Amino acid sequence: MDVFYCDWPLIFSHPLVKLSDIVAHVRWCDIVHTTIYPTALKANLAALLFQKKCVTTIHEVMGDKWFWFEEDPFKAFVFRAYEKMIISFCPYVHAVSVSTAKDFRKYNGRCRRLFQIYNYLQLPSESVIKEEDVDFRQLFSLKDGEKGILYFGRPAKNKGIFVLLEAIAIFRERYFHREKPDHKGDISGTGALPSKRARFCLILADEPSDGRRRVEAYIREHELSDMVTVVKPLPRRQLLKVISQSDLCVIPSVTEGFGYSAAEACALHRPVIVSDGGSLREVVSGKCRFFKNRDSSDLAEKLSDYIRYGTKNFLQIPGRIFDRDMIIEKYMEMYGALLEEEQYRRM
Repeated sequence: MDVFYCDWPLIFSHPLVKLSDIVAHVRWCDIVHTTIYPTALKANLAALLFQKKCVTTIHEVMGDKWFWFEEDPFKAFVFRAYEKMIISFCPYVHAVSVSTAKDFRKYNGRCRRLFQIYNYLQLPSESVIKEEDVDFRQLFSLKDGEKGILYFGRPAKNKGIFVLLEAIAIFRERYFHREKPDHKGDISGTGALPSKRARFCLILADEPSDGRRRVEAYIREHELSDMVTVVKPLPRRQLLKVISQSDLCVIPSVTEGFGYSAAEACALHRPVIVSDGGSLREVVSGKCRFFKNRDSSDLAEKLSDYIRYGTKNFLQIPGRIFDRDMIIEKYMEMYGALLEEEQYRRM
């Protein structure tokens, strides 16, 4: 396999693709495989010029959800229009989940062929993960009897981090008290929870940097530092070990084209509380509980139930398989179908 690097300038973290750089490769190939956003337009155009099949991988379709995240409605409108234009230009599509395929169909019901193939998930063996020199409880200074509830990922709006923070604030106001609990663990007559039963453990990526600053500011403004600890990102294998040692993982994503965080937590046999948004229902397994997407109050209630009753009210979902070899085989079947169609066309 040959790999070529094109030094394209970036705008909004996306490359400005030069058609001339693509043409030299499209001339000799049988199939062009690209992805959204910027590369899709030029790659499909080059394939059209040379009468080649071009399949576009769609990781996620935002559509009207742009208005959920962009504070400027004009920018949201422009992003949605740009996305719609690109999607409408794609005759052959690979969607990474059923949810993404459905969202794609809303904007392009005329594509010639749509393939739905999940991403694959490849983790090191449990023995390799255990070798990592990191301990979840030490990392977050958890006390005896204190449950560690983990969020890991980007501090971006679409990942639901601010939904989680709002839920923690509600959780504290509704269910936690500083008074000394009775012998049953409740505040007498209120059914409230003692404030030392849980700590929310956040492993945040450095980017987007403004998102991380907003998270830290929210914690200060709402005086949540006694319940929330934020640490810097960890190397891949250390992160996996920390996930595997957590008591509960929360995946509050507002949108997900596939949902790697959810799939990883479940593959590591962690119970999860997860949003019902995007594709998350498709990828989770094991002990799971769903909350209504973007509903901080509902998430706070589910967190309270977990502190009180553990995983008693969780669903038990059969395991999902995102095997690398199986996914590669499906890719090869997709390429074979495209080649067969092209051969039929030329007959």
